[in-house]
Amino acid sequence: MAKYRFRANRKLSQNFVINEHLIEKIVELADLKASDTVLEIGAGTGFLTKALLKKSKVIAVEKDKGLCKVLEEELSQKNLTLILGDFLKETISKYNKVVSLPPYSQSSAIMHKLLENQFELGVLVFQKEFAEKLIAFPGFEEYCALSVLTQYYFDTEIIQSVSAGSFFPKPKGESAIVVLKQCKEIQKVKNKKNFTFFVKTLFRFRNKNLSNALNKSRQFLLPVLDISSEEFDKRVSSIEMGEEKVDLLPVEYFVEIFNEIA
Repeated sequence: MAKYRFRANRKLSQNFVINEHLIEKIVELADLKASDTVLEIGAGTGFLTKALLKKSKVIAVEKDKGLCKVLEEELSQKNLTLILGDFLKETISKYNKVVSLPPYSQSSAIMHKLLENQFELGVLVFQKEFAEKLIAFPGFEEYCALSVLTQYYFDTEIIQSVSAGSFFPKPKGESAIVVLKQCKEIQKVKNKKNFTFFVKTLFRFRNKNLSNALNKSRQFLLPVLDISSEEFDKRVSSIEMGEEKVDLLPVEYFVEIFNEIA
């Protein structure tokens, strides 16, 4: 920071990792090989990037123009593709692993975009409260649409907590390392994009039972699923529904219901 005369930008949610042991742990969990291509979202000062480049090819995305100049100066360009831009707006392909300490303020949007793509393994650090949403089970307060979607695609595990002192400046509260391992899908959904919309829509009525939630969701679902109101009612009537509320339904049941209706 002294050398390049920059400060952490709060608006960009910049908290730079300064714990070497944390970086080593993240790289170890990623189990990197020379044949891997790793996506890093928010490369920051490049400490993690430098460790990743010793093991594999890296696509590093950084939104801050000033930090991109730092990365160009400090990092070997061999095996590095550096992208100046907002990950949420960029089209990035051909990576098989994601290893990152992404900006916490965009955690939800980043996860939703990552779920649109296929990758084998992810090792990411999030705020602990957000990480707990990804692994939450039905009935837990944290259980939400993102819980369902993440667990549909990945075996998800919180490996360890990370203290605020591992970053500069210190973020509020603890963080956590999350590992995402691509799992064999329980039952394939017929349309992944529509499935995402379906789950998000049902969770707008998380405290309603499934029957009521589907009824209230129909106006949103009909144009997306491209079926008539009559056909929607016919398909819904064939589903066995108890009085379970939406936030008590397991991931497999969301898949089953969606495939029946879609």
